Amino acid sequence: MLGATNFITRHAFNFLISFTLFTVFALNLNMEFVGFALLFGGYYVSNLVILNIQKSKRSKALGITKADYNLIEAQLKQARDRVNQLSQQRVRSIKSFRLLNDMSKVSRRLLNIVDKNPHKFYAVEDFFYSHLPSAVELADKYTLLTKEQVKGTDIHLALEETRKTLKVLNETFEDDLRSALQSDIDHLKIELDFAKLEHEKRQERLSGGDH
Repeated sequence: MLGATNFITRHAFNFLISFTLFTVFALNLNMEFVGFALLFGGYYVSNLVILNIQKSKRSKALGITKADYNLIEAQLKQARDRVNQLSQQRVRSIKSFRLLNDMSKVSRRLLNIVDKNPHKFYAVEDFFYSHLPSAVELADKYTLLTKEQVKGTDIHLALEETRKTLKVLNETFEDDLRSALQSDIDHLKIELDFAKLEHEKRQERLSGGDH
């Protein structure tokens, strides 16, 4: 959520601080052990402090609390792990593979949207807390059953039911994506209506001038 610029800046400062400490103690004061300890310790502590400062600034800029920022960041990390788990499922059916692949793509698009605009998290909380975890759990069970290659009516029915449920969840994912984009769509409609109104006013002024 902080972006590449913050990452590069943070680690540049970390390196500068830790290397300065190392230079002072190891090279100037001939205290190699202390210097090396401060090299690694300084980098670690510096990273924590600067990261905390960056998060505080970012959360203020977004207009959310630090607690909410940390919550959303943690949910995004967990969701990315789940999406990776979903995309790594190995199923024999081409239809099932395409289904899981589509679910993974929609999920990544949604996560990217929330990562860029954390406010949208609250519009799609069910995706993080319910829809995605359910999809991963069902995909795991489905993959396990297909690998066993056990024939029987019960197994066949279970696989078919699981496939249908995953298909429904895929449609739910798409609904979640639309929910995440809804505010942007509404804003675009307002901008279009405003542009249309301005155009009509301009046309009226031109028509009036002709007369």
